[in-house]
Amino acid sequence: MPRDKHYNPAIAHQLQAIVGERKWADLPPYLSTLTNAQFRTAGYLLGEHFAPGLSETDFWTLTETLVEADSRAFLVTMLKTMTQRLSQGTLHLHDKNALRLFHSMKGHPVDVTKTLQKLLPELTKPEDIEFLLTQLGVDEGRHQVAALLRVTTQAAGYVLCRKLRYVEHERDYLVRVATFLVKRGDGLGFNMASFLRAYYGLEEVKGTFSLTLQPYQLARIESSFEVFCQVMAL
Repeated sequence: MPRDKHYNPAIAHQLQAIVGERKWADLPPYLSTLTNAQFRTAGYLLGEHFAPGLSETDFWTLTETLVEADSRAFLVTMLKTMTQRLSQGTLHLHDKNALRLFHSMKGHPVDVTKTLQKLLPELTKPEDIEFLLTQLGVDEGRHQVAALLRVTTQAAGYVLCRKLRYVEHERDYLVRVATFLVKRGDGLGFNMASFLRAYYGLEEVKGTFSLTLQPYQLARIESSFEVFCQVMAL
């Protein structure tokens, strides 16, 4: 294990004994015996040194154990490693142990929000975004829209367009969504605002839009992710 300013040989040795032998039930009691400084060191070692090299099953189990023990202390740390491993292809959202972790977060809105903020920008497939929202219990239209609005990826934009169908009769809300997309300031946000303005007749939305959409384009933009990207000129 690399030595750095956060390294503590005694703590590292004890964590190795617990994690190496998969004695997950022993981890929370051990962590409870540490001082504040030692606790922070243990969290760093678990997230930065142990978690990246674990098998997929052991990673999800370790994360679940730590989040259940103290989500405020460990969730962000583990999410950092989670995003790295997802991008490397060494973790998968559909793993049964991942599902168990996500299900345990339901009813804990702070944990759900942190997880969505960290993971949604990393997901490149609309179906994975839909899957994560479902597994975390984010199934109400406005809650889904709120989770997606700040994410600037193509996949999130496509899912957002589809989710707005659930609130299409709430004109004032649609205007606020489109206005937020303009203020977001990125190219995708501007183009989506232009689409929403034309599709829902939101003349109140102000801005200089370079994207001009024909009626046939408006009608088919939600037909597939590929069509969405083509129409959005991305």
